[in-house]
Amino acid sequence: MALGIEKKLLGSTEGTNFATYTFPVGSGVTVTAGDFVYFSSGRIISTTVSGAGVRPIGMVLETATGNAAGTVSALVCIADEVRFLLQNDNVGTTFAATHVGTYFNLIGATGAQLVDTSTTSATLGQLLCLEYNPQIDPVKSDTTYGVFVLVNSAAEPYVANV
Repeated sequence: MALGIEKKLLGSTEGTNFATYTFPVGSGVTVTAGDFVYFSSGRIISTTVSGAGVRPIGMVLETATGNAAGTVSALVCIADEVRFLLQNDNVGTTFAATHVGTYFNLIGATGAQLVDTSTTSATLGQLLCLEYNPQIDPVKSDTTYGVFVLVNSAAEPYVANV
């Protein structure tokens, strides 16, 4: 696992173990360790992770570039209860302590995904913020970081009450 500090698995809310699964990577698509990936035509990609309609399957744990034959795969953390240390983009809205308990979407291309602070919502989003400025080295003094869990995933999609 070669995850940078800007994207870090902090372990499960139930302990340190988490479920993983190996999926084929989309043809010509590079997924970078730490990207949230989603399905497209039966393979994983991370091209456009933003938007309420995109349901990530989890965080890819290794960098890989897919081929046309579908023989290149990457290991993905697929457990919804995993906590992630993630950086916010602070564009439009500045990440704050008041965002704990609210939902956000992701934004960015492979290797550059961030939490989109302008998507903060009381009810909808891909991620739930559990903690603001978690005091984890080496980003202890960087208030753009928070702890999040994936809540609107391919495995556990949000369904509104009708």
